[in-house]
Amino acid sequence: TKIKKPVKKKAPAKKIVTKPKAKPVIIDVIEDDDFNDANFFSDESLAKANLVPLAPKLKKSDNSEIFKVEDEEIDVQKKFFSDLVSEIKTKKAIDLPKESEIKKNRSPKKKISLYSRLAFKFLLLVGILAVLVFYFSFSKLTILVTPQVEAISDTLFLRVGDNNNSVDDAREKVNGSVNEYSVEVNKIYPATGEEALGEEVTGKVILINNYVKDQPLVATTRLLSSDHKLFRLKSAVIVPAGGKIEAEVYADKISPDMAINSAHFTIPGLWAGLQDKIYADSAGPFSYQTSSEKYVKAADLKLALRDVDSLIMAKAKEGQNFSAQDIVLYQIIDSADTETDAQAGDKVDKFTLIIKAKVVAVVLAKQDVEKLATAKLNLLVPDDKELSAFKPESLSYTLESYDEIAKTAAVKASFSGLMILKKNAEIIDREKLVNLNASQIATYLSNYPEIGHYELKFSPSFIKKAPHLIDRIEVKIAK
Repeated sequence: TKIKKPVKKKAPAKKIVTKPKAKPVIIDVIEDDDFNDANFFSDESLAKANLVPLAPKLKKSDNSEIFKVEDEEIDVQKKFFSDLVSEIKTKKAIDLPKESEIKKNRSPKKKISLYSRLAFKFLLLVGILAVLVFYFSFSKLTILVTPQVEAISDTLFLRVGDNNNSVDDAREKVNGSVNEYSVEVNKIYPATGEEALGEEVTGKVILINNYVKDQPLVATTRLLSSDHKLFRLKSAVIVPAGGKIEAEVYADKISPDMAINSAHFTIPGLWAGLQDKIYADSAGPFSYQTSSEKYVKAADLKLALRDVDSLIMAKAKEGQNFSAQDIVLYQIIDSADTETDAQAGDKVDKFTLIIKAKVVAVVLAKQDVEKLATAKLNLLVPDDKELSAFKPESLSYTLESYDEIAKTAAVKASFSGLMILKKNAEIIDREKLVNLNASQIATYLSNYPEIGHYELKFSPSFIKKAPHLIDRIEVKIAK
């Protein structure tokens, strides 16, 4: 439409009204917006939309033509925008789906799936956090250690006697006594030397006389066995008529095969008619033996002298009345005097050894020595260990020397004991066990000789790894 330009009149204050160029307007149609034609074209709506009116408002003046022009311009703008809105609504109605279709296309499954994923992730994070809290709070490793028993030994140097002015002050003084006395021993030993004088085969026979007269037989009377072995009577005998008698015989020729077990003998010296009536039978097995003579050998004397010290000690202990709580040590003060009643080569069956000696007996209280030994072992035991056992029977004593002038004796006592780890000992560095598995822990604990046996207790049992926190590792030492 053509807009008539108003007639310009001269006036004291002229205002020239010019039509501004219309700026392009971008309208964003939002769903469910209600278009109100009346409000859409109001000045307030235009101001909110940053729209500039096509023609500025003209102030009221006395010129009626100016107002006419303003009204005409506004009507044109309204019509333009009204047509534009109608066209947009028509186009939107064609392009946009119906409300029912929009609601239909809005799938609640997608929303539910999104919520499910979020919930799953949340629960997963909570589960992981719970596992971590459980692991750090409840995982525990307890190591039950059975200590290895270790031997420990030492020696005490003691001095016994009434004289306290001894030069050797390094020795521990103990109560006791020192006694001297003489000892004499006599012992008989057999002579082992033997000289062979001869050999013989001897036995016994029973002589039988079935004749009516007694039959005398002289010594060396021959007796012949059925296998032609000849024996002789040792002495003369008389065999009574109708009787029998026992007699000793010996072999005419000596050899081991003459030692027969049994045989029947004839007497070749008798008349042939009497040999079947007067005869002999063996009374038992014959024996082969040699005759010898004993004498003293030099080795017999040496062997006897080897027993001198033991004989003196045995004699010294005889008749002594010491308490069972005392330790008694003996020592020969001087060399023992020995003699025998026979010399080497003497033809005797036995000889006697005579010994004379002077002996000192050192007596000390067993209980005092045991206390000293126990105290010394406790000093040797390290701080992380303790003395588990001390056996008094392990004590052994040696009398090292005896001072006849001072009447004192120097004694050495050797002893031993057993030690183990204390219950509260901390030999294992728990920090080095953190996060180790069972095999690694075993390798680490094998470096400790003090540990005899150990047991690993994981809690929970399915976790076979040490906790990350040192406070969750506990070491217990069993007794």
